[in-house]
Amino acid sequence: MQISGAVARFIEGEEANIRMDRLARKYLGSERFEWSMPGEQRVAVIVRPIKVRHIIGVERFRPGGPVPAP
Repeated sequence: MQISGAVARFIEGEEANIRMDRLARKYLGSERFEWSMPGEQRVAVIVRPIKVRHIIGVERFRPGGPVPAP
């Protein structure tokens, strides 16, 4: 899937941290995002989609991620 769009707004501070924790619960099964570094600041970017493409026939990624281009 490919999504192109325009930035609608930036979210910073505690709300950005809450959103990161929500993603960690959904995708990692962890109550909180545990890999933050000291002094790091989270920013969530809300994108207003302009174009959405569903690409069919693309080879799936191999376990461990995509193979880097030569």
